[in-house]
Amino acid sequence: MVEEVNNIQNPYNQQSMMPPQQPIPIGYMGRVRSGMRKIADKFPSWVSRDAVIAYLLALVAISLVYNSYAMQWYWWVFGIVGVLGFFFGSQYCFNEWGKLKEKTFNRKVFLTSLVIRVAMVFILYWFFEAMTGQPFMFESADEKLYEELGTWFTNSIREGKWKSEFYTWVTENVDLSDLGFPFYIGAVYYLTDDSVIALRLLNALWSALTCVLVYKLGKRNFGENAGRMAAIFMMLEPHYIIYCGFHLKETVMIFLLVLFLERADLLLRSRNFRFWSVVPVFLILLLLFTFRTPLGIAASLAIILALVLSSQKVANLGRRWLLLILFVFGAGIFVGGRISSEIESLWQRKDDNQQLRMTTIQKTQGLARYATKTVFAPMIFTIPFPTMVETEGQENHRLLHAGAVVKNVTSFFCIMALVFLLINSSPQGWRNNVLLGAYLITYLMIIIQSAFVHADRFHLPAYVVELLFAAYGVTRMTKAKHKRWYTYWCVLMFVAWIGWAYFKLAGRGAV
Repeated sequence: MVEEVNNIQNPYNQQSMMPPQQPIPIGYMGRVRSGMRKIADKFPSWVSRDAVIAYLLALVAISLVYNSYAMQWYWWVFGIVGVLGFFFGSQYCFNEWGKLKEKTFNRKVFLTSLVIRVAMVFILYWFFEAMTGQPFMFESADEKLYEELGTWFTNSIREGKWKSEFYTWVTENVDLSDLGFPFYIGAVYYLTDDSVIALRLLNALWSALTCVLVYKLGKRNFGENAGRMAAIFMMLEPHYIIYCGFHLKETVMIFLLVLFLERADLLLRSRNFRFWSVVPVFLILLLLFTFRTPLGIAASLAIILALVLSSQKVANLGRRWLLLILFVFGAGIFVGGRISSEIESLWQRKDDNQQLRMTTIQKTQGLARYATKTVFAPMIFTIPFPTMVETEGQENHRLLHAGAVVKNVTSFFCIMALVFLLINSSPQGWRNNVLLGAYLITYLMIIIQSAFVHADRFHLPAYVVELLFAAYGVTRMTKAKHKRWYTYWCVLMFVAWIGWAYFKLAGRGAV
């Protein structure tokens, strides 16, 4: 009886069963777990180290070589805090927060993002007051225009005649892409008694929420670790922090963009959906057109390509075609001829706009004639380069130069991520991420064809998606050769930053 019981408790004692597997060598699983933790759960320290060393060396080298045009000390502060904060901050936060529960992680990301951005709002408000005598950025033409339009709308509401003035303004005076932000400002001003600070604190809120949306989007497309890293990247990226202190539409616009991509991606991957779940996605898309027409075009083409090209694992063929039909039908009803005519006008004017902008730039930058779209197109994931010298009228560039450094460096991981996805023919390859990839490529192609290929502001709607791919790229860079390639890239960026400083000064006859 005892023998029978033993046979029941340990079935491998029976001769008819398969023999037990060979014992695992002592320490083997520990090494496996340790290696997995190093690869999958830790932020590579060499990513932070190489980038920071390259930046600091470039900063010192440029200041020594072009000492007559060395940046003022406060630009150094913004730059060093921004670059070191991003790379070392990303390393610390990912390593410390990587194993937190999802709800706890989201709360930490949101609250940390909000605190950083609120602090920056007050810092920049004081900084601009001290430097320019008003709470607006240097060369604040666009900010003042939005301020005036917002104030006009607020006064129209208070006087009870906003409907007639709104109708006249919409139908006769402005493009659709100039509607969204002025009326947003007007509504905020009406509710907050024309408070500039309130508007920028709302920027901080929208930007903090964007970080959480980036996590959701990244997790669904690239996995938990990549999603968390992307959220931390977004939380600490200098551009998106500093722009909260500007009176510009980029912060609100990027929130709407990421909200659209996250909702559209969820809709594509949902096994069950109702007709009314399509409506919010479509309405957000329409809002994007009221902020920037090319952004709405890129988002529209992205969802169409995702519906056509996504793998069966993402969405079955029947559901994709049903969504495509609903999307096209909705576009025909709601969009009408206004957006179509603006798109056609935008395309017809693109060459004239580009020529006009280049002519304006060449008045102060003699080498600008060499900065053509043919030159910039191969570098589209990496540019713009940072301004780290004192050139007239480019204070905003120096304020934001840390963000340009971060973008230049992280573009390496974005490019590598796209390569990894393109060479992966499995369902987990590029067809699993068509929406993000299609949007990124489409928007960048539009930028290349425009007059703003090196304009920092116009890269931000693409950059937020580049950070998603960059986070995925970091999680995939697990081999010694990857580290070596990255070191070479940082050396290349070091040379590019010094070369860009020379380009800036030589084009103005300063060297």
